Amino acid sequence: MKQSIGALVAAGILGSAEERTDRTVAKILDAVVVEAAASGVARLKIDAIARRAGVNRVTVYRRFGDLDGLIEAATMREGKRMADTVLRAVDGVDDPAARLVESFVACMRMAREHPVIARTASLEPDRLIAAGLADDAALLRLGSAVIADQIRQAQSDGHATHLDADEAGQTVAMLFAACILMPTAQGIDLRTDESVRAYAQRTLAPMVFGPKR
Repeated sequence: MKQSIGALVAAGILGSAEERTDRTVAKILDAVVVEAAASGVARLKIDAIARRAGVNRVTVYRRFGDLDGLIEAATMREGKRMADTVLRAVDGVDDPAARLVESFVACMRMAREHPVIARTASLEPDRLIAAGLADDAALLRLGSAVIADQIRQAQSDGHATHLDADEAGQTVAMLFAACILMPTAQGIDLRTDESVRAYAQRTLAPMVFGPKR
């Protein structure tokens, strides 16, 4: 999986080395997260973000072009962090179904605890959907690729060979997005790691790998 994530980096899906190490870029993207958590994505302003980052607005425009470009960059960075979270969560987990379960648990935990994702899902769900589909659905493609890579690893060991890995990865990524947006009171209980894990073990893993034998 780490090798495949490296391939994504090389392909540009996870960003360039310059982007990942540029401290000014990091400060600006940090400011986006703080501002969005405080006032919402719809109220983001370049001037406020620049002030919080300690840079001038010209620097922001030079690095990101406009507000939409800035929001897309911040969204992708947080997506990269989620991909890193998945890598850490499945480190040392060999069983394919367990890897999928723990990946889902880790992603749902981050979504639940992330100040911008949680706020936007509750108050501005249309903005969250737009973020996932921005830049040719780059964020959705990232999530799909990470899951598809896990499925391919499992297929190399003879599991889930009936599936198209890319299609299955996209399906799981779309399900994850739906779970973030779905009001808990009207759907499946996904409020804790335990309830998410139980759901993934009961429903998600069997959907992909079939029932345990």
